[in-house]
Amino acid sequence: MRELARLPLDKAVFREKYGPWAVIAGASEGTGECYARELAEMGINLVLISRRQSALESLGEALKSEYGIDYRAVAQDLTEEGAGLQIVEAAAGLDVGLYISNAGADGFASFFEDSTDAAHRLVRMNISTLIDAANGFGKRLLVRGKGGIIVMASGAGLGGQPNLVLYSATKAFEINFAESLWAEYHERGIDVIGIAAPIMHTPTLLRMVPEGFDVSDVYDPADVTHNALAGLLAGEPLQIVPDGPGQEKQPQVQADRKARLVGFVEFNRMFTGG
Repeated sequence: MRELARLPLDKAVFREKYGPWAVIAGASEGTGECYARELAEMGINLVLISRRQSALESLGEALKSEYGIDYRAVAQDLTEEGAGLQIVEAAAGLDVGLYISNAGADGFASFFEDSTDAAHRLVRMNISTLIDAANGFGKRLLVRGKGGIIVMASGAGLGGQPNLVLYSATKAFEINFAESLWAEYHERGIDVIGIAAPIMHTPTLLRMVPEGFDVSDVYDPADVTHNALAGLLAGEPLQIVPDGPGQEKQPQVQADRKARLVGFVEFNRMFTGG
C-alpha cells in the first residue's frame, strides 16, 4: 500500500479533550473500524452506528474485550430521513466529546442515465444527516466547553469528477461545512476538521472496483484516520491527503484554504465585535 507518514498524536491529551464517549456514524468496517480501534485503544467509549447490527456488535465486543471500553451498537441507515436526529438520540445520556461523520462512498453513477433516487440518498447521507447530527452534538459540545467533530469528506470534493456528480458535490459541501464550523467555533473550544480523503484499501473500494483493478497503490485507511485524529487535536480545519491528478499542488491548496479561512475569521470580527 501507499506510504503515508503518521503525524504525532498525544493520546492522553486527546482522551482528555474528546472523551469519554465518541460517536462514529459509519462504523462497521473500513475507516469507521479504524477510528473505532484507535479510539478504543485510548480508552474512549464508543457509540457505533451503521446499518448492520451484527457487524457493530462483533466489533464492539472485540474492542470491549481487548481494551475494556463500553459501547453502544445502533443500527441506523444514514440515508434515511431523520437519521441525524436518530444518531443524536442514540447517544442520549452519554458525555459525548467527539462526533465522527464517516459516511462511505456509494459507487459510480451516470447522472443523466440513472434515476435520481441514488442522488437523493447521497444528499440525505452526506448533507441532511450530517447537518442534524452535527447540530445536535455541537449544542452539547458548547455546553461542555470542549469537543470535536470530524467530517470524512473526499478528495472528490475538491473538484468535479465524471460518474461522481452527486458524490463530488456532496463531499464539497462537507469540506466547506467543516471549514465554516471551524471558523465559527474553534475559538470557543470546539475543534472541527474536514478530511479530503484519498482512495483507500477498504471493503467499499474492493466492492466497487472492476476485477483486475490494481489496488496496490492506495492508502492504508488506518494511516488516514490516525492523521485525521492528529489533525483535529492540532486544530487544523482541513486535511488533504495528496492523491490523484495534481496531487503535488494539494499541500499548497490546503495551506491557501486555511489562510483564506483565517482571513475571514478576522473579517467576521468587524461585524460581530468578537
